[in-house]
Amino acid sequence: MKARNIIFLSVFGLIIAAMIVMSAVKSHMPMNDDFYVGNNGGNLYGGGLFCEHDGKVYFSNPSDSGYLYVMNSDESNVKKVLAVAIESINVDDHRIYYALSGKSSGSGLGYIRKSTGLFSIKHNGGDAISYTQDAVGVSTLVGSYLYYQHYDKTRGTYLDRIRIDKSNASTVIPAMINPASADAGYIYYAGVPSGDNNRPNDYSDMYLYMLDTRTGTSTVLYEHQMYQPIYDNGYIYYLDLETKYQLHRYNPATGEDVALTTERVDMFNVGNGMIYYQTDSSSPDAALKRMTTNGANIETVATGIYCDINMTSNFVYFHSYENLVPMYHQSINGGINVMLFEP
Repeated sequence: MKARNIIFLSVFGLIIAAMIVMSAVKSHMPMNDDFYVGNNGGNLYGGGLFCEHDGKVYFSNPSDSGYLYVMNSDESNVKKVLAVAIESINVDDHRIYYALSGKSSGSGLGYIRKSTGLFSIKHNGGDAISYTQDAVGVSTLVGSYLYYQHYDKTRGTYLDRIRIDKSNASTVIPAMINPASADAGYIYYAGVPSGDNNRPNDYSDMYLYMLDTRTGTSTVLYEHQMYQPIYDNGYIYYLDLETKYQLHRYNPATGEDVALTTERVDMFNVGNGMIYYQTDSSSPDAALKRMTTNGANIETVATGIYCDINMTSNFVYFHSYENLVPMYHQSINGGINVMLFEP
């Protein structure tokens, strides 16, 4: 009987301790403005390997197993933050948010996922918080909530959210929605393909939707089938499924829709007045190209097939489709001069 009491008291004590820790987390965690966004949508579509905040760039270092590093925006003063392979990086004034990638440098795109979960740490690498240890796809910080693709073996992949103090966890949309692109409290996303995960057909049209993160309501913004919508400076850039993946720019205010390319595009990123995009990988002329956001001044950056296009205020980063390393970078504001990125 005494042994049972000891076990009960021990378990009860652990529960109380956990409740005290959770209370401390909630009371000391600074909240963000509702309009805050943790990373560029194009970066998050490209794995979220780089994230710029307040003059610093936090990145998954391909030269060191994908571990978390930080450097100045001019690539000086490189430092290791955490010896963990990460992706889907988001940053605010107090913390770094990330998903475990399980990637190994040099393993190519056929890597084995070794570990999973969604976490955050302080900028100095301390005070780790675990939000889930389930498999996580793309995650986006909007305001004080992490919106993330959450895989559970009993239900599949849903769009879930959790507040940064680990409270108010809930399902936002019961489908595999990609929350990469956000602005001013809204998430812009394309509906999922018909029949995905045997879900109801509420999101099976692949139209452009806008999720109001303050009310939790979604509305159709544009009845046009698309993929990878990215909001930038009042426009939605997207791959048009109705014209064989041409890159388009849509103006929600006027309804104007302009094709920026005549060729198929596999992936792209937009920011700082520029678009970097990979042309059809099945073509013998496949190349990474760039142009201004109105479709002018098209230039070839590098011939071949590249992916995980990430951008900061000064540089664009990318690597070969075949290998995670080496990583390349090129100045956004300068001429075509591709170099190895070896921090």
